[in-house]
This record gives sequence, C-alpha cells and structure tokens, in this order.
Amino acid sequence: MKFLRYACLTLISLFFFSQAYAGKITYCSSNGTNGYLQVFSMNEDGSGKKQLTNLDENCMKPKWSPDGKQIVFYTDKGMVYLIRNVDKAPGDEPYYLWNGYYPSFMPSGDEVIFNNEVDDVLSILVIDTLAGAEPQQLSDGSYSNMQALTPDGSRLVYSTFIDNVKTVVMIDLTDTVSFEPEIVSVNREANIEPDISADGKLITYSSFDDNLKGTVRLFRNGQETALTKGMPSSNVPRFSPDGKQIAFVVISESSVSLYAMDSEGNGKKEIRLSGGSVGTFEWMDSERIIYDAGTETRLSVGIVDVSDGSSELIAEGSFNLHPSYTKAN
Repeated sequence: MKFLRYACLTLISLFFFSQAYAGKITYCSSNGTNGYLQVFSMNEDGSGKKQLTNLDENCMKPKWSPDGKQIVFYTDKGMVYLIRNVDKAPGDEPYYLWNGYYPSFMPSGDEVIFNNEVDDVLSILVIDTLAGAEPQQLSDGSYSNMQALTPDGSRLVYSTFIDNVKTVVMIDLTDTVSFEPEIVSVNREANIEPDISADGKLITYSSFDDNLKGTVRLFRNGQETALTKGMPSSNVPRFSPDGKQIAFVVISESSVSLYAMDSEGNGKKEIRLSGGSVGTFEWMDSERIIYDAGTETRLSVGIVDVSDGSSELIAEGSFNLHPSYTKAN
C-alpha cells in the first residue's frame, strides 16, 4: 500500500513537472525537404519536431504570437510571412505580409512590428495582420532598427542615428499626442542592441568605440552606467523576464561566449554551452536560456540552465538556428 501511494505521488509530481515545462519552440533548420532553411516547431524537450514551411528561400528568425498559435518570420529575399495556424501547418503556404526583416508580434497578437525601408531610410513599421492595410511607420529617424518592446507594448526602444551618432531612444506608445522619442544613451559611441525590462524601468544596450570594442551599459533614472568595463568586447544584452539578470555575449578572436550577470553588473560568469560558439539566444524563463551554437558548418539548438550551468542540445545535424520559445499552449 505504501509503495502504491508513493508511486501515485511520483506520477503526480512528474505530471505537474511536465506541465510546468510544457512549452513549444520554433526554429529554422536545413533538415527539411528541400535544402533551404525552413521553419520548424518542437516540444521543449526536443521531441515532436515538425516542418511548418516549404518555401524556395531561406527562412529566418521565427517568433511566436502571444497565444502560441501563430508564427511570424522573414526570408533571405526580404519578405515577411505569417503562419496563421501552427497546428494545421504545413498546409497552405504561409501568408505574405509585407517586405521586411526581423518581425515580431505586438502584445495584441493582431499586429506585427518589423523593419523595412521607407523612402530609402531603414525604419520600424507595424502592420495589422487582419485588416490587410498598409503598415504604419513607428520610428522617425535615420536607420532605425534593433527594436524591443515591453511585454505590455507600452514602451518601445530602438537604435537610430541622431546627429550622426547611433543612439538608443525610447517611445511611450501610450502617448498618442507627442509621440516624441526620448534619448536614452548619452555617450558618443555607436549604441546598438537595446533591451528593456518588463516593468519598463531599466534599459540595457551595448556601446561600440572606434576600435569596435563593445561595452554593455544600463540606463536607469536618467543615468547611464557601464556594466562590463574592463571585459572583452560585449554585446547583445538581454534582461531575464524578472529583470534581475542580464545575459550577453563576449566576443573574442576565436569564439563568442555567453555570459550572465545581475542587473547591477555584479556576479559576472560565463555560461558554458554545448555545441560551440553562441549565435542567437533568448530567455525562456528567469532560469533557462535557449540558444543556437556551433561552427561555420554545423549549428545546434540547445537549452542551458543559468543557475547550475547544465546544458543540453535538442536539435542537431546540419544547421539548426534562431530558436524562439513560448510557454503558451
């Protein structure tokens, strides 16, 4: 009887554990039917791999909708596509939205934000996926890109040129009157790859000097602080969902490594990964990061636990890259 009770409790524990980590991953892979990089999905343990597209072009940077039912991506031909129903794909060809790059969903799930040129100037646009209307321009400046949103969609940060300096700015999207961008970075270096914490109070970005050495910085309460001063060149800082940590990459002549620190810049540590040099990454939750890593001839998708350093590859063979995670079912 005690054994049966123990067995039941174990099964219940395993059930709830599996439910807690029951998210989905989308990524691009060359392990498809036509040799091009195609959009795939899989369970977060690497099972259930499924090819979602079959285009005669390479697919890039797929991103989930907030409800986990749609995926938006772009191709190497500069076209933005939408998979309207992941559960039914592959089926009809993905829906063409507009020409552009680096799309992602707005919190509503009905709009997609992306980059494209307007009058020969790279800009940030937003398009309603249901209305069929032309996209609207969000940025007003020269060469605006690398945008990031707060989860509620109230604030947008991006990198743009102001007075010939690559500058990070923020727009309050709830302010429909002025809509004026606030200048965030105050140094004269090239400021790129911004990210904003979920509560909108912290902004991080990387500043590159004339020698192409990057320093991760933090903007808070009107002040800018260098967090990785004295370290090798650092780039792509990203907040954990709870805002307590920042993951970033450190670039050397031979490799690109993943690091993490707290949001004050303390406790810096290298996160050793399976697979090789890190390419792209994103936080899955405040403990785990999904990434792609490898060499010029092979890329794999893996998951690493930042706290204990355990790492596991979940998509291997040829090229697997640009993973993105959703916990929505």
